[in-house]
Amino acid sequence: MKKKLTALLLTAVSAVSLAACGNDGGGSTKKSAPFAYTGNMIKSELAIDGKKDDALWNDESVTHVDFSTCNVSILRRDNAIYIFFKVYDITPYSYVDQGIADEVTHSDSIEIYIDSKLGRYDTPQANCYQINLGRDNRTRILSGSGGNWYEWAGMYTFETREGYNDEYDYYFLEAMIPVAQLGIGATEAIGIAFGHVDRHVEENVDLEAYYKWNGMTFNGQFIDPQVPSLYPVLRADGGRLLTYAEYIAQ
Repeated sequence: MKKKLTALLLTAVSAVSLAACGNDGGGSTKKSAPFAYTGNMIKSELAIDGKKDDALWNDESVTHVDFSTCNVSILRRDNAIYIFFKVYDITPYSYVDQGIADEVTHSDSIEIYIDSKLGRYDTPQANCYQINLGRDNRTRILSGSGGNWYEWAGMYTFETREGYNDEYDYYFLEAMIPVAQLGIGATEAIGIAFGHVDRHVEENVDLEAYYKWNGMTFNGQFIDPQVPSLYPVLRADGGRLLTYAEYIAQ
């Protein structure tokens, strides 16, 4: 499978800089300019190929999370977050494709949620991000504002790989997310959470009964990704995830 550089670009409009826009329902427009940050186009320290065979994945700072049928590894570096998903999935390799952007969330996919400034809000607000990465390489990225998610633009690289031989029942997804566009400094901790969609019916009809969403639990508590105040904390130096109370006590 060839490597993909996923860059969600806006339509070019004369005299208008690259930006992401969403309407808040009240007539105003939310704007951001993620491409304006210096260093967004960084060189990856890892080969983003869905194989997890780079030496850095063995670093003691790598954080490991298990939920549903997913094993997640997180590597925090000064200028990027690297995430590797190993997903056990014995239902059909399934996706729905009828031309609607949200369909990635109804297909086999993984979800990454980031509270980049530890705002600890009860609803999605500024500096909250949702990244959906599909097994079929479709993507969607959103930012929070006023309790809702709006389409956003950002730069990230990811690759999916289907398992074979002893790994036949798995698929793998490796991603690099540059942190400058999220406003994350090299030494800043973030809130992070994950989700997973398993589409179990191989039919191109968009019915809710054809897929199942699974979220993560942490310390025995379900982490609702729509509530950033629940997200566990990932320190800049990695290691295990912390509750917010543990992070503050350090």
